[in-house]
Amino acid sequence: MTGWRRREGRQRAQSAPLGLLLAFSMVIVGSTLVVGLGATALTDTEAGLDVSRSEKVMTQLDSEAAMVALGASNGRQVSLSRVQGARYRVDGGAGRMEITITNTSADPATTTTLLDVPLGAVVYENEDRQVAYQGGGVWKQSRNGTVMVSPPEFYYRDATLTLPLITVSGDTTLSGRASLTRDETTQVYPDASADRTNPLETGVVNVTVTSEYYRAWGRYFEERTDGKASYDHPNQRVTATLTVPTGPREVTSAVAATAAGGEIRLSGNGGDPARTDSYDSSVGTGAYADTRGAFGTVTTAGDVVVTGNSEVNGSIRSGDRVEVKGSGRVNGSVEYTSSKKIQGTVEGSVSQIGGVDGAAPIDGFVQQQVDNASADNDNGDAGVPITSDTLDSGDQTLTEGVYYLDRLTLDDDTLTLDTGSGDIVIAVRDYVELKQDGRIEVIGDGEVRVFVQGKTTNGDAHFSIPNSGGVVDVADNQNASQFWLYGKSDFAAHISGSSSSTIRYEGVIYAPAGITGSSDVYIGKAHLYGGIVAGNVELDNGGTVHYDQALLGQRAIPPQTNIIRLTYLHISENKLNVTSG
Repeated sequence: MTGWRRREGRQRAQSAPLGLLLAFSMVIVGSTLVVGLGATALTDTEAGLDVSRSEKVMTQLDSEAAMVALGASNGRQVSLSRVQGARYRVDGGAGRMEITITNTSADPATTTTLLDVPLGAVVYENEDRQVAYQGGGVWKQSRNGTVMVSPPEFYYRDATLTLPLITVSGDTTLSGRASLTRDETTQVYPDASADRTNPLETGVVNVTVTSEYYRAWGRYFEERTDGKASYDHPNQRVTATLTVPTGPREVTSAVAATAAGGEIRLSGNGGDPARTDSYDSSVGTGAYADTRGAFGTVTTAGDVVVTGNSEVNGSIRSGDRVEVKGSGRVNGSVEYTSSKKIQGTVEGSVSQIGGVDGAAPIDGFVQQQVDNASADNDNGDAGVPITSDTLDSGDQTLTEGVYYLDRLTLDDDTLTLDTGSGDIVIAVRDYVELKQDGRIEVIGDGEVRVFVQGKTTNGDAHFSIPNSGGVVDVADNQNASQFWLYGKSDFAAHISGSSSSTIRYEGVIYAPAGITGSSDVYIGKAHLYGGIVAGNVELDNGGTVHYDQALLGQRAIPPQTNIIRLTYLHISENKLNVTSG
């Protein structure tokens, strides 16, 4: 027993240092881990603090650079602060800005590049963090993305764009101090010697920035212009589009064709003439019967042809030629631009004018409405989720809200749009079709706006009522301002009945084609109460448009839209040289 206890004691004595050694080692490892993590956190904190300091430096540089580049000072210096491992540099090739203007009044449209230059940048770098001065603004980039620290030299207000662009070149590496000097300034727009004058009369201006900070540039464009920027992510590019207002944004004629190469044609024979006239829905029930009149005016940037025994109960105003043939009749005056051929009857005067403006396309507006509705809609708020199929499976009712559909087809079904509690927006990706006795009925005092993207067609049309009794009905007074159907510049509508048809559309079809678009509306043996704006319009046998005079003064495009309007343009390039010293 004694020997055993001795051996046990020796074994305990020998094992004790080993246990202490293991425990001590674990303490060392743990301490090393804590120290390592603490060092990493400290490094990150230092880098973060230095980035914050660099933001202040760059903001100061931004202020001083504007003074120099825009002519308020001959030169300035800015102190640069940084920690070990960080650096300041000038990258003269960083980013690019391109500004183009497209003359949409030309046929074909022509595009001129006003400016296409490298932006350059003064860049601070610390590991994966960057703060950069570019285009007169300061941008920060990190693993969390890109944000704007201070805005660039880009000012949009009251349809005026002022862009005194500052571009940067200089020393590749900057040490403790940056010297700023002015190089030269080039006036880009207006420029009388290049026939670039204000106000702008027609066209589309695109401002495109290619930059690793493009997302933040895009957010600024959207914030500053209340419009939607277009992104090209693979190429790190963003574009802001500004449109010069052209032509009417109201529906002032029974039929308006906006394409210079387009045509309005009325043709009909025997008991089925095509014709236009007018009424005033503001009087209430029985409006057409009580107020039928001769304000069914036809206006186009292109041609007007009246054949057979068709009749225009109103005037004609054409930006090209006018033909009144056969037994065709115009109860008002005729105004033409290039030529006339009058074989039928014109009750009023015939005179030559200097031209007629078309209306700019609304493709961006339509696309924005469809995109917004696709991302955020009220389809699921009904008892049964609203889809293209559920609307075509029995009578349905929609109330105030925004709805998105792949297509809107009604076959012997009625879709009631109850605007009693508010307006209704329906965005359709493909097309709308009312077959057989398919009906859309609008009740209440609110408005319905239907936007058709037209990704695909049904046959050849984005909207159709084919040889049936389909109807778009607004309460009981044909108030056209309560139903608006919008399409892009390639929109096509086909409303065609049979001899016994009772096809009726109450509302507005608004799909201006601009100069080069091809939007087209065909109406045969059917009645449209309201007005049409498209690139080409044909009223065939029995096709009739009754213009609703209550549309006068009604804006076709609400003010709060993605169409960024531009009338005055002021652009210059101001070169800034940044050197170390």
